[in-house]
Amino acid sequence: MLANRILWEFNLSKSIFVSHAVKDKALVKEIVSLIEDGMGVPEEEIFCSSLDGFGIPSGENFVTYIKEQMLEPKVVVLVLTPAYFESKFCLSELGAAWIKSHSIFPILVPPLRHSDVKDVLLGTQVAKVDDDIKYNELLEALKKALSFKPKSQTKWDTKRRSFLKALKPLLKKIDGPTVVSAAEYQATADQLEEAKSELDASEAEIRQLKEKLAKIEALKDKEDVEEINASYSESEISEQFHSLTDEIKRYRHHLRGGEVLKFALSDHYDKPYKINWHEDQEAFEEAIRFGFVESDDGERVLWSTRQMKQLRQKLQELDALTSEHGDELEESEGASTPLDPDKQDFWEYHYEV
Repeated sequence: MLANRILWEFNLSKSIFVSHAVKDKALVKEIVSLIEDGMGVPEEEIFCSSLDGFGIPSGENFVTYIKEQMLEPKVVVLVLTPAYFESKFCLSELGAAWIKSHSIFPILVPPLRHSDVKDVLLGTQVAKVDDDIKYNELLEALKKALSFKPKSQTKWDTKRRSFLKALKPLLKKIDGPTVVSAAEYQATADQLEEAKSELDASEAEIRQLKEKLAKIEALKDKEDVEEINASYSESEISEQFHSLTDEIKRYRHHLRGGEVLKFALSDHYDKPYKINWHEDQEAFEEAIRFGFVESDDGERVLWSTRQMKQLRQKLQELDALTSEHGDELEESEGASTPLDPDKQDFWEYHYEV
C-alpha cells in the first residue's frame, strides 16, 4: 500500500508545468498552443492553471493542486513578465522549481530585459519570447525529457512562424511593472533634480534678459546700445550652445544607449557606422521595439517618429548655431573644445558617446 501511495504521488505532476501570471493569459495561451499543436506534446501532459483543459479540475483545491503539480514535472516553462515578478504565487512556483532543481525553460518577455533577471535566476540563460531559434532548443529539450510523437518539421515550422507573427499585438498589451525598484526611483528623482536645475538656469537667463532690456531702455546713445548688445551676445550664444548639446546628450537615455545615439548621429551626418550585434544587441533590439530604429532590409534610423523628429530638430538647430557663430563660440569655449558637430571628437566630448 505504501509503495502504491508513493507511486500515485509521484505521478500527480504533469510533464510540463507552465508557470505564469494570470494577467498574461493571452500570451501564455499562444505558448501552450505552440507546445501542443506545433511540437506535438499531448494536452494531458501540460499543466497551465489559467487555461481550460490544462488547469485545475472542478472540485479541486487551487493551492493544493498546484503544489501537487510542482512535485515532479519534467520541465517547468517560466513566462517572465513584470506581472510574473509581482505575483506571490509565481514567485512561489519559481522558488519551488529552484529548490527541487527542476529543469526550467525561462522565457523573457519585454519590457523586461536580461538585466532584470536576478535572484535565483541570476546567471541563467533565458530565451527572449520572440527568439525563433530558442524554441527549437525547447523542442529538443522536451523530446529528450518526454515520450511523445513530435509533429512533422513542416507542421512545426508553420506553427512557429504563426506563433511569432501573433506575438506582436500581444506584446503591446503587456503592462509594465506597477512597482519600481529603489534604483529606478533614485534615477527618476535624479532626473527631476536635473529638470529643476534646468528650470533655475532658464529663470536666471530670463532675469539676465530683463536686465539687458532695462539697460537698453535707459540708454540714448546708439554706440552704448551696441556695446551692451555685444557684451550679452557672446554669453547668450554660449548658453544656447550648451543648452542644445545637453538636450542632445540626454537622448542617450531616451534611445536606450550611447551606441544607438551614435548610430543616429552617424546617420544624420552621413557618417559610416556598423552595428556591433555581439556587444550592443540588447540596446538596438530595444531601440527597434520602441520605434527608434528599424531592421527591415538593413538597419536605419526612423526619423519619422516623434522623439527622433525632436532629436533631428535639435541637431539642425545646433548645426545652424555653430555654422553662424563659430568664431564667437571658439572665443568663449577655447581652442581645445571640439566645435564641429559632425565629428566623432565632438560627440565624445559633448555627448559622451
